[in-house]
Amino acid sequence: MILLINPSTSKPSEFRTQFFREPNLGLLYLAAILDLNDIPVEILDLEQFIDLNESELENLINERIVGYRIFGITALTNTFHLALKIARLVKTEQQNYVILGGPHVSFMYKEILEYDKKTENLIDFICIGEAEISFLELVKILTTQILESKNLSNYETQLKSVKGLAFINSKGKLTVTKSTDIINLKDLPLPARYKLSQENYYYSVANVIVNRGCPNQCSFCSRQKLFKKTRIRSIGSILDEIRDIQSLQTYTQINFYDNININRDFFRDFCMMFIENKITIPWGCELRVDIISSEEAGLLKKAGCQIVATGIESANEVVLKRNFKFQDPKQVKTGIINLKKQGIAIQAYFVLGLPGETEQSFSQTIDYIKSLPLDENDELNYFTATPYPGSRLWDEREYFGMNIFENDFTKYDCNHLIFETKELRKNKLEKLYTSAKQIEKKVKGMYT
Repeated sequence: MILLINPSTSKPSEFRTQFFREPNLGLLYLAAILDLNDIPVEILDLEQFIDLNESELENLINERIVGYRIFGITALTNTFHLALKIARLVKTEQQNYVILGGPHVSFMYKEILEYDKKTENLIDFICIGEAEISFLELVKILTTQILESKNLSNYETQLKSVKGLAFINSKGKLTVTKSTDIINLKDLPLPARYKLSQENYYYSVANVIVNRGCPNQCSFCSRQKLFKKTRIRSIGSILDEIRDIQSLQTYTQINFYDNININRDFFRDFCMMFIENKITIPWGCELRVDIISSEEAGLLKKAGCQIVATGIESANEVVLKRNFKFQDPKQVKTGIINLKKQGIAIQAYFVLGLPGETEQSFSQTIDYIKSLPLDENDELNYFTATPYPGSRLWDEREYFGMNIFENDFTKYDCNHLIFETKELRKNKLEKLYTSAKQIEKKVKGMYT
């Protein structure tokens, strides 16, 4: 009765590369919870059909939606338009229900629902924030309504009791219920990877979430607003998930998110988990390198870590502080040196055009990149500053002195210029971005 749909999010250049990873884990958690509650659920992950053209993909969706009544569709900012395309196909049968979730709609639900009401009436409900509890409760209500063949308006009192829900009520008004309770990660089942199709393409790289929330306040991130409290999973739960991934026998690598060294004690226990349990599957992670000591780099190596991804953003401390990224570029370099001595590859992320950026700070960052001890095993990615809804850049644009000139959300992918500041106007940003991408392409050659 229920189909969860993940729009295709990868760029064609990423397909079947190290960047082609599992879909949004939120859907896998939702599928697992519904399954545990004996509610029939399947997943249609359009990433697994990325080689189909637009017409073929539409035919696939039309074939797969038959027999379902409730559809959960996840949406990022730059894939929201794809979620709407799917909703249009689903709504050819008006009795079908469309439920949207994900970060974009969690922050833009009011604008989305009110505009949808005036135009296409595609969206029935939006689950705001962490939806494991709210989605289950909503599905139970809708299932009852469908089985009893009653008008949904008869269930509005029940709908209003579901926390973290937004919808247009029977009187045509926006209803937003109370915020969801903070999810206890101990209560979550393992993601339902067994629900992913094996018929067209199966994943070889698994994503594992080790925490929710973040204690940092970076201006370009919406994580702090999406997850109200920072929570770290237990080592036992993570170990169970690793063993579950290995049992599927299709995975050759695991990537751990987000920032495994938020807590130093957890970091050590995490590394010791691999060592004590003799886990040999290759893995990588995200972390802050500015606090990685020589000893900790050695521990990562002993635990089998092969690659570390880290956000460096800029080498200019004024730009970093202006954007609430509190790290010392000198300490970042020391951490990279410690990791490289252990033969651990680095994936370094930099951001162009953050508030406070100037031509001088950009040049300083380029010189800094050239001074890093990177080699042919490392990657460097230069992204454009992007004010995603929910981030401080979006919410506090006047404070940051930003002029957002790009309102097409399909371009909110960290590869398009979205805003300018008084220090860097659009024409200058375009020139600097060209230089940044050239550095990105040359970085391997510079160190070989």
